[in-house]
Amino acid sequence: MKKTVDTSELMTALSAIMGEKDAPTGTPSTPYYHGPNGIFGMYGLERSLISTRVQPMGFADQIPVVASTDMNPMFGYITGFRAGTGARPTNVCDNSPTPGPIKTCVQTAQFGRWSMSTRELELTRIGQSINRAEFFDLQILNDPLVTAMGGIFPDMPSETAMLLGREIVARMIELGVSLQEWISSVLYTGNPANNTVGGGYMEFPGLDILIGTTKVDALTGQSCPSLASYIYNFGYRMANDTGMNPTIVHVVTNALRQVKHNASRMNFGSTVWAIVMRENLFYELTNVWPCVYSTSGCLVPSGVDNNVDVMYNLQFRDAMRVGQYLLVDGMQVPVIFDDAIFEDTPTDNATIKPGQYASDIYIIPMTVRGGTPVTFWQTFDYSKGVAPGISDGKLSNIFWTDAGRYLWNYDFKNTCIIHTCRFQPRLILLTPHLACRITNVKYQPIEHTRDSLITQPYFTDGGVFYRQAPKFYSDWNPTTPA
Repeated sequence: MKKTVDTSELMTALSAIMGEKDAPTGTPSTPYYHGPNGIFGMYGLERSLISTRVQPMGFADQIPVVASTDMNPMFGYITGFRAGTGARPTNVCDNSPTPGPIKTCVQTAQFGRWSMSTRELELTRIGQSINRAEFFDLQILNDPLVTAMGGIFPDMPSETAMLLGREIVARMIELGVSLQEWISSVLYTGNPANNTVGGGYMEFPGLDILIGTTKVDALTGQSCPSLASYIYNFGYRMANDTGMNPTIVHVVTNALRQVKHNASRMNFGSTVWAIVMRENLFYELTNVWPCVYSTSGCLVPSGVDNNVDVMYNLQFRDAMRVGQYLLVDGMQVPVIFDDAIFEDTPTDNATIKPGQYASDIYIIPMTVRGGTPVTFWQTFDYSKGVAPGISDGKLSNIFWTDAGRYLWNYDFKNTCIIHTCRFQPRLILLTPHLACRITNVKYQPIEHTRDSLITQPYFTDGGVFYRQAPKFYSDWNPTTPA
């Protein structure tokens, strides 16, 4: 049984790392990037820096983003027609039966709410250097902060800016990293049940809820089963087991056939799906996919050699890996890797042995009718929602960035200052009946890859976050360097 993910653990860990505060205390948070005790405050450091942070890239950056100020949007559906009433006429002038009315369903969505404060800094500390031996022209060879992500993350200045002594930018970039950690996880596990009582922290419903079988009318609570997603429980069977019936290849193929049938018969026209899974699972899946695909449904006459073309299957496998897709009924379906998908380990289920893992495969509709998005982010537009209040109240310490996507304010105690960012996203899946999820697929890679989220078991970092400043003898302290 898959356990419920408590994202409050993630927020607690992030807050501890970031030193989240409500208001400046007058005690700055170290480290700074340059100057005495700065993490790059040292002599003769080479210009190029290398990041070892595993970026949480995945499905989140493939989804378009639009703005909204509607707190309770209403999405309407025609779900069917009631049966007609009346009897067939006996005579030519008898009354005819009456057709039944249209049946409808309304769905809604809910914003999440995320906020975090930068580490407190002291303004007069900015720009300090030890002496001329400290370099400010450092450059990052490989950026640690994902900057694309479909626009869902803040449009921060280049990471190189934080190496030039721009401490406020540096601390905002730290905040951006924390946002990536949060939204990458909540994209799947988001659940309004985790909201705080006062609404200070809120989660939008994630894919584990949106791709589901419980669909009800937002105004009446009436069940709307025609909007249900296709869910298949693989039952913790191994992805590379070709002796079972059905194999994972057959299950994925059938799942796509189910949603393709709905898309075709419901007149959605040209529909594009993406398959989202963990990278380790994809490689185990493609190990067996060509063999099962090449022999599926084949009836070989007696006495005919049934050898499978090994080289052909190896080329088949490698083509899927290079192109990052699965071939399903002749259609190349793109595969997106996402290591934020929850992964079961032996502590979660007794059927999972050491070295084995289990996770879900998501098949998500991206566009219908030749390009109309049906899966997308919505973010609250602060430039419209709070602009009058900022103007009327002359609140000079509040501003927004990214066309209203993020609301910032700063607070200070003398020259000590912190910035706080607020962000309200939600995930919209307009066609849950074109989506499916295959749960509890087990696999055993040779070795697990590194995780990107700090709460995951294969996350690794290390290093130091404090440097000792050099000590110097002086006229006023000739015997002990200080």
